[in-house]
Amino acid sequence: MRLIADCGNSTIKLGLAHDGGIWSHERLAPREDALSAFVQPHLRAIEELVVLPGSRAHAELLAAWWSRIAAGKPLRRIGSEIPVPALGQYATCGVDRVLAGLVACRQERRSLVVVDAGTATTLTAWRYDAHADPARTIVFLGGLIAPGAAACAAGLSSLAPALPHVEPLGPEAGACQHDTYGAIAAAIGIGHGPMILACLDRLRRESTIAEVIATGGGCGALIAAGAIPRLAYRPSLVLEGIEELCRAQTPGAR
Repeated sequence: MRLIADCGNSTIKLGLAHDGGIWSHERLAPREDALSAFVQPHLRAIEELVVLPGSRAHAELLAAWWSRIAAGKPLRRIGSEIPVPALGQYATCGVDRVLAGLVACRQERRSLVVVDAGTATTLTAWRYDAHADPARTIVFLGGLIAPGAAACAAGLSSLAPALPHVEPLGPEAGACQHDTYGAIAAAIGIGHGPMILACLDRLRRESTIAEVIATGGGCGALIAAGAIPRLAYRPSLVLEGIEELCRAQTPGAR
């Protein structure tokens, strides 16, 4: 069994992988007690930890925690011990975007637009061609990066300190708000989904790819807003991509 970690900007997503599938997964606060509560029942069976170090601070916290509890079991990092495949992406493209596109296209065997709704909302077009040279079967076509709803709120309060930092409301929020907090929270809740939908529609049109797969903690609000279809949601997609890469580079591993 392999423990897989996706170190996002806001949370750490842990998954238990076995026989090529994600057996269990959870989105956790970046605290050692939360990590230990997830791992302890399975620690004896876990053979290694593989980390996607998106957030450097969270990756360092994870490595320090693992060194204390794992009794010398190995830790490998995507991008160093495990190289990232070249699929035509630009040099600074997020590895989570690459792994999500890789595993989604391999599993679905078709071209896709992949939406990852986290602190940032990324929208990425991927071409799948089963008849191409193996190195060109899956190709990055480009995409867009928008702020998530919480990032919109944080950015506004950062640039306008007189305004409160709010928790965005959902897309069903009313527009006739009677205080500053509610007016900001409702505006972001009402407007974020349509913004993402407009970006998605443009990307689908320009890439000529209709099918969408979505992942990330912000998908619930986007589904409620009608920006992405409910059946497109794959909560463990990036973890599945990490496991796909591990198995491709360590044949026979579980």
